Amino acid sequence: MYNFLLGTLFNNGGIAILLSALSALYQMTFAGFFVHLNSIPPVLRWLQWLCPLKYTLEALSVNEVGSGLLIQDTLQGVPVSVSASLIMKLVSVMCVLCPESRLMDFHDQLFGFGGNNYYRDVLVLFAFIAGFGLGVIGIVWLKVRERR
Repeated sequence: MYNFLLGTLFNNGGIAILLSALSALYQMTFAGFFVHLNSIPPVLRWLQWLCPLKYTLEALSVNEVGSGLLIQDTLQGVPVSVSASLIMKLVSVMCVLCPESRLMDFHDQLFGFGGNNYYRDVLVLFAFIAGFGLGVIGIVWLKVRERR
């Protein structure tokens, strides 16, 4: 919807495409693709809350780990199958026992994601979609109305 908003906002398609590419770079950076979310300087850390991709990745990872994802591996010839949620609980316990660790959650330690934020993320994504959709409708309405 963001790209539709850019397409309706600018008469020149090249500007819309350029801003779309810059937006994709920004979203990948602040969603945790390029940089760990906790390594972003505190002055810029608030920008992650304006990034829809962060909410998408967080909701997907929480959904995958919580839905019974199995990790299968072979250790010294022995096949091992372990639930990802079990590993998540074990790492959380280990983080609580570790005195120098500031992070208490597995997701927060690895990706900067919160483990219980699934429904919040879905609602925020719905708000982004609704906001961009209303923006597109508003811009189209302003641009196509008759001027006398």
